[in-house]
Parts: sequence; structure tokens; C-alpha cells
Amino acid sequence: MEIAAFIIAAFFAVNMGAPSFAGSFATAYGSKVINRKKAGFLFLICALAGALLLGGEVSKTLSKGIIPAELITRQSTLIILFSATLSLFVANLMHIPQSTSLSTLASLWGVGLFHSQINAGKIYFLLACWVILTIISFTVIYWITRYMYPPKRRNFWIYEKVVQHRERLKKIVILTSCYQAFAQGTNNVANAVGPLFGAGFIGLAEGLLVMGFFFGGGAFGFSGPIKTSGEKIVPLGLLTATVINVVIGTITIIASKMGVPFPTVIVYTVSIFAIGGIKDGMDVMFENPVTRKTLFTWVINPVITLGVSFLLANIFLAKI
Repeated sequence: MEIAAFIIAAFFAVNMGAPSFAGSFATAYGSKVINRKKAGFLFLICALAGALLLGGEVSKTLSKGIIPAELITRQSTLIILFSATLSLFVANLMHIPQSTSLSTLASLWGVGLFHSQINAGKIYFLLACWVILTIISFTVIYWITRYMYPPKRRNFWIYEKVVQHRERLKKIVILTSCYQAFAQGTNNVANAVGPLFGAGFIGLAEGLLVMGFFFGGGAFGFSGPIKTSGEKIVPLGLLTATVINVVIGTITIIASKMGVPFPTVIVYTVSIFAIGGIKDGMDVMFENPVTRKTLFTWVINPVITLGVSFLLANIFLAKI
């Protein structure tokens, strides 16, 4: 059982790494600043550093904050990890950036629902944090981008600076992408570590190191999410790339310090929607079939994940 748990957790971490890689480097990739192989290497290093330095609080939340710690047994951990992994794997096959935190929460919720023991207060708190921080991120990025675009007399000085310092700005985009990757590591690696740590499969520091490595390796596993985020939804410029990485990276680190598992990938993609809405209009943005497909997957995937987790709990945990 222990070997099976590690295999599933490692596969989960790889599947998490793919959309998280998109949330970190799709800006630089979409702006043609860096190729995928170099971006993947930088993502691995920075995400692993983030997990080791600041990943502990979110791991603790997921190990005992959503459902009672005694319910996270070795059997239930397999169910939680399998359900969340299946959700992300399907999303990756569909080339849709999906939230790892949302998938993990849904899996935990399914097991808690089976036992009729869920920390509703904690879930409400997390949902409130998600909504508030997503609105803050969207609003800040929307208004900054709205000031910068389209070029007018009031903001033309920005474009003059970009032309004068374009090569320097490319380096800044890469640095802010690394910052975003670090932020992703502080939060998302915990989704694999939390259940393992709660069930006693692995120590916290050891789990963050091992799963952080597999998480970073997800950058080389699936190409769909980064191409969807960086190319198909809206092409990103150097300025918007920098804004997105700084704003979302900072908000993610704040969430990690608070012990809040944060849907960074969703917030990132919503920010791209904000930019696309400014450049093309909200009507055009939401008529985009990729946008509709993404929104539909965000809604239906967690529901299916919860259902799978609940069903498996009824099949396997009822016999214990």
C-alpha cells in the first residue's frame, strides 16, 4: 500500500506540475522570450525551492484542516490522491489548466462526506479567501493593463521605455516567471504532500523534497496547458507578462504563509481573461471556444472528482 501511495502521489505531482508550469512560464513562453526546455529547467529549480522554504503550512492544512486528521488513513489517502490525480490527468489531456488545490479539496470533501465529518468552517474560510484574492488579482491586473492599453498620449511614455529597454525587459520577464514558479512551489506541492503526511506515509520535509522534484518534473510531462495559456487564449506581451507574474506570485506567497491552498492556475488564467477582455472586448473573450471549454472544465471537474472520491470511499472504506 505504501508503494502504491507514493506512485500515485508522484504521478499526481507530475500532473500538478504541468498546469503550474503554465501558470508560471506561459507568460514568458507566449511572449517568445524563452523556449519550453529552458523554462522547464528554471521551473523545476524555483518550484522546488519554494516547496522546501514555504510549503509546510499548506501541507499541514491539507493533512488535518479539511477533515479530521484521524480520517486520513492509509486507505483514504489512496482514494484522495487517486481521485485528485484522475481529475488533473483528464484536464491535462484536454489541454485545460486546472487547479490542483480545487481537485485536492474536492477529493478530501468526498471522503469527509462519506464519514459525514467535514470542517465546514475551514472550507468556507478557504472559499472566501479564494474569491477575495481572485477578485483582487483580477482587479489589479485589469486596471494596470487598462492604463497601459491601448497606446495613448497619457501612456505613450511606457511604450517608449519598452522600445528603449526591450532586451532588459525580457530578462525581467524571465525573473518574474521564476518568482511565480517559486510561489507555485510554496503552495501546490502541498497538495501531494498533505495527505501523505497526514496518513504517516512520509515526513513533512522529506515529502516536500521528493514531491517537489516530481512537481517540477511536470514541466516536461504535458505541453498542452502552457500552449493553451500562452497561445490560444490570448497572446501575452512583455509588460503584461511582468504584471501577471508579480501580482499573482505575491498573492500566492501570502496565501501560502496563511496556510491556504490556493487555486493559482485558475487565478492566473482569469488574469489572462482580464487582459483579453481589454484587448478584444469581454464579449469576444467569452465567445472564444477555448475560454468556454476552460470555464466548463473548472465547474464540472471538481464535481466529478468529489463524486469519484465519495464513490470509492463507499466501496473501499465501508468494509473497514
